[in-house]
Order: sequence, then C-alpha cells, then structure tokens
Amino acid sequence: MRFLSRVGLMWAACALVAACNSEGPSEHAGETESVRMEISLAGDVCGVVSADAVVSGLGMSVIGPVPLQVDGTAIRGQVSEVPAGTGRAVRVIAYNASMLEVYAGSAVVDVVAGEVVSASLVLQRNPVNCPGATTGGIDISGRLETGEPTQDGGSDGGVDPDAGVVLGGAEFAFSYQDATLTSDGVIHFLDGNADRIRRLDLTTRSFLSAYVGTGDATSMAVASDGQIAYLAYTGGRIDAFTSMEDGTARFFAAAPASVSRMVVADRYLFTIDGSGAWGTHALYQRATGARVAAADWRSSAVSLLFSEANNTIYFADSGVSPQDLNRVQVDMEAGTLGAEIDSPYHGAYNLRAPLRLWPDGSAVVTGSGLLFNAADLTYRTSIGLSFVDIAFHGERLYLIDTVGDRTQLRVLNHRFDILSAAYYPGAAQRVFVHNGQLVLLTSTGSNGFQARLLDL
Repeated sequence: MRFLSRVGLMWAACALVAACNSEGPSEHAGETESVRMEISLAGDVCGVVSADAVVSGLGMSVIGPVPLQVDGTAIRGQVSEVPAGTGRAVRVIAYNASMLEVYAGSAVVDVVAGEVVSASLVLQRNPVNCPGATTGGIDISGRLETGEPTQDGGSDGGVDPDAGVVLGGAEFAFSYQDATLTSDGVIHFLDGNADRIRRLDLTTRSFLSAYVGTGDATSMAVASDGQIAYLAYTGGRIDAFTSMEDGTARFFAAAPASVSRMVVADRYLFTIDGSGAWGTHALYQRATGARVAAADWRSSAVSLLFSEANNTIYFADSGVSPQDLNRVQVDMEAGTLGAEIDSPYHGAYNLRAPLRLWPDGSAVVTGSGLLFNAADLTYRTSIGLSFVDIAFHGERLYLIDTVGDRTQLRVLNHRFDILSAAYYPGAAQRVFVHNGQLVLLTSTGSNGFQARLLDL
C-alpha cells in the first residue's frame, strides 16, 4: 500500500532518447543529430493527452517546444537538428486535457555524432495541477540514449543497445505453450504443434537435439536439474526423456485419461487428468513409474508449480467460478496426497496467471502482482504492478509486460519501488535469470520469438 500511495505523488518512466545522425557520422563542427524520445505512460494518474520537448545547451539556440505524440501508452517523438555537443538539456513537459502541466522533467545528455550515449530522465508530478493524497516522493530513473542503436542480430549473437546478446532466426520460428529454465542453463520449450520438447542451451547459445514425442502432446514437466523431462499425450501416455539416452522417448506411465497439467515434485511426478469426478490428482514414482496415489473430485489448474520448501503443489483452479488459489501437500515418505485446500477468499482477488514462487518459498505471487503466504494462502501484500512474467536476482525484481507491440521490462527493489524501465521489440513472453544474466523471451510474429541475454 505504501508503494501505491507514493506512486500517486510522482510519476516517472523510462524514457528512451536516441540521437540519430541526420547526415551520417562526421567529425566536423556543426554536425547535427535528431534526438528521439519514448516515455511510457504506465502509472500515469493525471491523464496525459499531450506533451512537448525543449532542447538547450551551451553554444546552441534553444530548440522547441516541439510537440510530441501521445497514444495512451507512451509519449513519443523527436527533436531534429540538435547540434552535437556535451551537456545538452532535454526537458519534457506533459499536459492534461485542460492543457495544465501535470508532469515535467529534464535530463542532460551528450549528443555525439555517430555514437550512442546514455542518460536518465525523471518526470515529476505537478502537485498543484494534479494533487495527490500524500506527501513524499520516489526516484524512478529510466534510460536515455543518443545515437542509432545497433540492429538486432541473429542466433550468432547480435548486440543490442544494452550490450546484450540477441538470439533469433529460423531455429526460433516456432510457438510454444510452456517454457522452463533448469539449473544446467537449458530452457525447455513445450512445442505442442510439433509434439516435442525443444531445448536451448544458454551456455553455447544454440539448440540441443529436441525430445520428439510419440503422440499428440498435452503437457510437459522437467526436473529442476534438467536431467529428465516428461511429455504427456492425448489418451494418458507419459514418456520420459534423458540426454544420456540420446533423447529417445521411453515409456514412463499411463494415466487413465489425458494429462492436462503435470509438475515434477521431488521424487514424484504430480499430474492432473480428466478421469473420475471433476478431475484426478495423482502421484507417479519417478524411479519406477508406479502410480502410488490418486484422488478425484479435484480441480483442474493453471500455472501449476511445486515448492521444495514445504513439499506443496500450488495452482489457480480453472473452469470454476469464482476462481481461487489452491494447495495440495505431498507426503514424500508415504507417497500420498493431502487434501486440496483453497484460499480463504474465494474470488475476492484477481488471480491473473502466471503463478510464481517467491525466492525464499514463503509466498506465491500472481500475475496481478498479489502475494499470498505459502503456508495458508492468506493475503500478504501487493507489488502494485501486474506482469506477464517475473524473475528475481538478489534484492531486485524483474517484471515484463506488453505495451503496444513491445515488451516493457521494469526493475524494482525489495520495497517495490521502480528503479528503471526499458523497452524491447515484440510481445512479452518469459523472463529468467541465469549466470548473472537476464534472459528475456519476446515474440517476433509468425509464431517465432527472440531470446535476449542482458547483463545484470
């Protein structure tokens, strides 16, 4: 709640300002650049409908105000013919429908012909024209860049403006229904259209041989160490795959009906199938494939996950109203399933997918930014932002969502203050942390995607 009230006082967003050489690189005096900018309107509480920019600096005439475009998601535009030089001040002012100034901010950036230079920009809310309920403030800094960014490369490792590596190309031209990163640095993708599990090795930045299924694939589960993967098919068959067996499908077990969801739960494979009344939850012993426990009158699920911290399965139920969070404990020694226990709220909260575990295992966080205590699913707090996916590194949170046709990446601290934001081509899909890098997956259209490796 503290986060929400403070954001009400000051709005600041990532601004991308790039100086594009109008004439081509030159070392001669008098070289000019076009300074372009892009400022997200995520978090706008004042109703921005228009904006303009002014550029000034030593040895140059003031340029502007230059009108910028406002489309409801961002402020975009450019200021042309800015003389190259150091200490150029870029000031942006945003207005509401009454043409009152509601946000304003400045940044000083060097404009260098043919080079990319970064700075930061903060827009502060005007408390007179857009009064808030509290006092105080926060610093939310984005990134400004001058210079035309390098174009994204293919799977051979193109460099993006954040010095990250961009992986893409023909091998990435497939759609996937699920993706998970294992501790060995391999992302496993469930490609249901091709009935296989594709594997991207982040160390070599290349695809390993795929695990090819033997039927119409319905769900995937992968052990956290990446040593074994499971693929379920229409009708109930489940195959197991290991890289040590050259990725050849090996029959593992047969469920009584098609498995819609499954997850590796330590020494067991937990499944949900359509047999029995409502649905059936079951445990299969991974060492033998034996079905050691089953219970019907159970819920189907979205965003199924397992917590090693307390040997519990968590999921949001599906196909029922109101939707709720549920948990099922697994007795590892006895090989039995506990009761299905839902939260105390029964539809009182927005439980948007996905579900992710908090790093210490103490909470489950939903795509709507809500945290629920893992022990009893009672409400804990809210991040204050929704997301398509979330990853964690140290005390930082990395949230991605889709704004227009691009991915917005926001970095938060442990108090949920926004530290920065950046934008990348394509719709947001997944985000992981591995080996000191952020792995960002974004769609590129035509059922394809790109993977960006960004240094943390």
